Amino acid sequence: MDSLSQIVLGGALAAAIAPARHRRAALAAGAALGTLPDLDSVPMWFLGLDPVTSMTWHRGPSHSLFVLVPLAALLWGWFKGRGGRVAEAPVRWFWAITLALVTHPLLDAFTVYGTQLWWPLPPSPSMWSSVFIIDPLYTLPLLLAFVFALVRGWRPSSQSALVAGLALSTAYLGWSLVAKAMVERAADATLATMGLQDAPRFSVPMP
Repeated sequence: MDSLSQIVLGGALAAAIAPARHRRAALAAGAALGTLPDLDSVPMWFLGLDPVTSMTWHRGPSHSLFVLVPLAALLWGWFKGRGGRVAEAPVRWFWAITLALVTHPLLDAFTVYGTQLWWPLPPSPSMWSSVFIIDPLYTLPLLLAFVFALVRGWRPSSQSALVAGLALSTAYLGWSLVAKAMVERAADATLATMGLQDAPRFSVPMP
């Protein structure tokens, strides 16, 4: 997905999990963590890799759950050792950091490009192809919740906005899978009437 979606998803998740008094800090931390996996494109750009190699390695190791989960634990342990907010509420911050990181590749897997969730294991990239790479209907609830929480801070209304934004955006992802299944079922039936029931087919979301 686009960077804005990843930023507001990470920020909204972290802020919804962290204590209310830490909410603005969690918005900033989650936003940074939500976009962190995509920074693998920076060294690729400096190395001058060809487009095929860049496409292969982007959404590769930096998007693997086997990399991001240990990375989240390391970041949590480091910040906890330094005291401050993470040390005040270690359990909440552990989940805030972990979910802000791992939801990035999970969201990417809903697009057509595929994401190597299980690198370095051999299975092909996970690719559910149910939402377009930029989808305002997914991003807008999260963006509104993010901005509202940033303005309202520790107030209970900001928590309600974050939960509502996350619920709406997640429901939209669920609907995208249902819609894809409906379209593919109709395509299967149409192809069967033409004697093409074994023909290869691939459905992709449109803008």
